[in-house]
Amino acid sequence: MIDQLMILAESGSHASGGLSAPVVGIGTFLILLTLLGLTWLMGGAHHRSLDSKNDTDTDH
Repeated sequence: MIDQLMILAESGSHASGGLSAPVVGIGTFLILLTLLGLTWLMGGAHHRSLDSKNDTDTDH
């Protein structure tokens, strides 16, 4: 599917003078990376690692 998106972006840029295929690819990558980061933050996996570090503290 992504290869079809790149072909479509390339043909569209030639026809209309719009964005080039690498710009669309980099933009897609950045959007997916942002979504991955949000998923990681909302998922709670990093909280479990922080909780295990805080459990070793004896300052109760």
